[in-house]
Amino acid sequence: MNSDLIKNIRAKMPKMSKSHKIIAAYIIERPDNAAYLTATKLGNMIGISESTVVRFAIELGFRGYPEMQKALK
Repeated sequence: MNSDLIKNIRAKMPKMSKSHKIIAAYIIERPDNAAYLTATKLGNMIGISESTVVRFAIELGFRGYPEMQKALK
């Protein structure tokens, strides 16, 4: 798990949308699990669309969800 990524998520959380905060909270609480979920599976688990999960990764500075997923591993 990348602790720098978790720190970055925590730092940006206050300015995130409601949906992005839900994604962020899940990743912070379960980073090892989130690292192995596809954007679709993560979205389904927390009731957020796949596209919102991808936009969350982009908001954090990644090119897409797979890149963020690698950073979590």
